[in-house]
Amino acid sequence: MKHIPIILSLQNTFGESAISRKEINSFQEKYQCVIENDWLEFDETEDCFYLTPELLDYKQPHSDETYEVLGLGNLEDKIVDALERGKLIPWGKLAIAMWFCFLFIVIYVIIEAVLK
Repeated sequence: MKHIPIILSLQNTFGESAISRKEINSFQEKYQCVIENDWLEFDETEDCFYLTPELLDYKQPHSDETYEVLGLGNLEDKIVDALERGKLIPWGKLAIAMWFCFLFIVIYVIIEAVLK
């Protein structure tokens, strides 16, 4: 999209502040561009413009990100590291907590059935 550098420049230059007609004209002259009408909202009470919320929220797509390709050795190392970290989890405490939850559910169901 050819407007991306212009949009990012608008965000950096003006942000959420008020923009006068003079500032719009000087921006267009400086960057040799045309600011689209749907990028701006006019505030009649202050006689100024603001960038639209869509334009303020716009983020540049990260198309130039590089992704690391894992070889089989690296993948194996990552899996082994994850398994080693799993050994550090206190499984005994977790099992006890799960049993308490199970017993609570069973007792609750029995009490509810008896009281009905």
